[in-house]
Amino acid sequence: MVKIADRILFYVVLKPLSYLPLGLLYFLSDIVNFLTYNLVRYRRKVVRQNLLQAFPEKDIKEIRKIERGFYRHFVDFIFESIKSVSISSKEVLKRTSIKNPDLLDKLFAADQNVIVTCGHYNNWEFYSLSLPELTKYTTYSLYQPLKNAFYDQILFDSRTRYGMQLIATKDIIPFFSASSKEKKMVIIVNDQSPSNLKAAHWNTFLNQETGWNTGPEKLAKKYDYTVLFGHSKKLKRGYYEVEFQMISEKPSTTNDGDITNIYTELLEKLIQEKPQFWLWSHKRWKHKRPV
Repeated sequence: MVKIADRILFYVVLKPLSYLPLGLLYFLSDIVNFLTYNLVRYRRKVVRQNLLQAFPEKDIKEIRKIERGFYRHFVDFIFESIKSVSISSKEVLKRTSIKNPDLLDKLFAADQNVIVTCGHYNNWEFYSLSLPELTKYTTYSLYQPLKNAFYDQILFDSRTRYGMQLIATKDIIPFFSASSKEKKMVIIVNDQSPSNLKAAHWNTFLNQETGWNTGPEKLAKKYDYTVLFGHSKKLKRGYYEVEFQMISEKPSTTNDGDITNIYTELLEKLIQEKPQFWLWSHKRWKHKRPV
């Protein structure tokens, strides 16, 4: 049963906010950022510890600068996500572009299905909304349904209304096994802690031993999907540019772990260049390699 509080929060607060222009939402974001960072101190200990471990070479002044930049971007992203509930196709396309569409066009012309691996970096909501209209591919994204059924439906409706199709994690194998003539691009976010530690691939990432879900690599090798690394660059507040990089055009010829290692190296380099845009508020290193 849907809680009345959930409906009130969405229909009285969040949805009306989504109709406000982003300029006004950014004004609110500045206020909320000040409160979140200085008074609420939302997950400040987690963020600080993650940054200290990831960048031991940086002094506390540099760490605090990244930390403040993260919260500024994080609160902006929350308001951009609220805006995503009602943003028009025209506006989201004005705010999102692909830097190198020629790579996708080349793969599409060669009848190559594609897996795009990416992290929780910059704005992945605008990414999801715009991609179906920016590429010739039929686009899909893997997602883990929320425990709250009401907000899961809100999120599902928001992300799919401009063409993105969502695949629940439990349906991954049936989806990839089904025969289809359409050319598919599947987005897989892969920077969370793996659920199966024994099956994870382990390497050093941001100065720490890190376990990775090997699903994207295994799916690419089994079903012959080209693997790309996808990320968005923040051009300015509210404007993003998506770029794709080749990881493997022939995944079946690679050794186990190669694709995952290349992906994590690219993600690490991206984070090191602009660390404030990664999602630092999660305990990403709470698990250790099984003995």
